[in-house]
Order: sequence, then structure tokens, then C-alpha cells
Amino acid sequence: MGKGRGDRRYPQWVGVGLLAALCSLLGGSLGGCAPVAVQNTFTDLSTEDQARICAAGPRVGEGGALEYGVGAGAGSVPPDYTLNCPDLRVQAEGRTLTVWAPTLAAALAVFRNDAYFLSYYAELRVRPSDGRVDADPPTDVPEALQAEFAQISVTVTPLAGSAPAGPPLALVSRGQVTPVTLEPGTAYRIETRTGGSANPWPSVTVDPASGTVQATLQR
Repeated sequence: MGKGRGDRRYPQWVGVGLLAALCSLLGGSLGGCAPVAVQNTFTDLSTEDQARICAAGPRVGEGGALEYGVGAGAGSVPPDYTLNCPDLRVQAEGRTLTVWAPTLAAALAVFRNDAYFLSYYAELRVRPSDGRVDADPPTDVPEALQAEFAQISVTVTPLAGSAPAGPPLALVSRGQVTPVTLEPGTAYRIETRTGGSANPWPSVTVDPASGTVQATLQR
């Protein structure tokens, strides 16, 4: 049987969006709605383990897990860990995950789609780059979720070192997306506030000059 028109209109509001809606309706009583304090155990990767993982296309997946390989050769390392490759370094420590790569684009590409990196609602993502920060525009938001969606805000704060170099700039506010333009090479912090909906990466600092992405996990 073919899909109805409604099935085609709202693909991005399935999955995480459904969980977010349920969390909101149930006041956070549903399992998985609220952050959970996690005591991580550090995984000490041997030189041989690191070489094997580096050769198998390491990526960051859900919850900051280090994923690598495909099929029978696939594996995963939960936080905490440190991976050193010739052109990539990934460190997960507590709620902080840092990626160093030759370019910002290479660092951002380390995050898998299922990590929901820089997701501000369901499959809608913030799109950072050197000198410009954009976001997927919200389209066809179901009426039942519009009030909740209007509470979501995403700001971009330019940085000088680790200190703010200016006021936060609104990227997503009241359901509208306004792209932010910065001087090329400027580091900036992206902060996402979602009210009661899922927010896997509430704060992400981007440094285009050093190819560094440092993100805070919600747990």
C-alpha cells in the first residue's frame, strides 16, 4: 500500500522528534527524557589498537562512542577514550568530546548521522563552517509541536581565545532561522536550548583555524 501525503510531509519529525514530543507531554517521566549521570571508565587503547582503529575509518556515534570498521570488522569504544591517528585526534573525557583534524570540514565529518551532532530538533541540524553558521529551516512542523518548537533557540557567540568577543547572535529563534556571518578564522560557540525536547549536544565550540571541534554531551 502506498504512503499517504502525510507520510511524505513530516519525515524529519519521526524518531527523535517523537521522543521529544512524548517527553514534553509526560513531563520528562518517560525513560530517556532526562540527562543521566554516567560514570565513565577510561579505555586505554594500545598502540596496536589505535593503529587498527585509525585504519578502519573512525567516527563518532551516538553518545560520543567511537565507531570504526564495517560488517564483521566493525567495533565500538564507549567514552572515555583517546585516539591518536596521523591526521585525526579524538578525545572523550566526561561530558566533553574534542576532535582535532587538519581542517574544520574534516573534523565535522567525523560525526556520524546517528550521533545527531548539532541537531536542534529531530533531524534539523545546525550547519557550521568557516565564517558562516546556518541551520536547516523548519518546514511543515505539525501543529501539535509548534508551541514546543517556538521555545527552541540556537545562538552563536564569537570568541577571542576562550572568552566571548561579542554578544550571542540568534541563529534559531521563535521558529525562524537567521544565518550568522563571522570574520573568516573566527572561533565561535554554538549553544542550543530546547526546553523539554531532546538536546544531545547543548554546547559546541568551533575553531576553524585549528580544525578543532569541542562539544558537550548531554547525559
